[in-house]
Amino acid sequence: MALLTDLNDEGMTIIIVTHDDAVAATAHRQIFVKDGQIISDHVHEQS
Repeated sequence: MALLTDLNDEGMTIIIVTHDDAVAATAHRQIFVKDGQIISDHVHEQS
């Protein structure tokens, strides 16, 4: 995850598909999809 975070900090777009809440929590933006439909799209504030 550190490598992906570093690449993202350098401006690269990273897309991760996961069922792991801990992995998802590291993302700046989370899009939840159920049955092919977007059910949530949330951008987290950077601290």
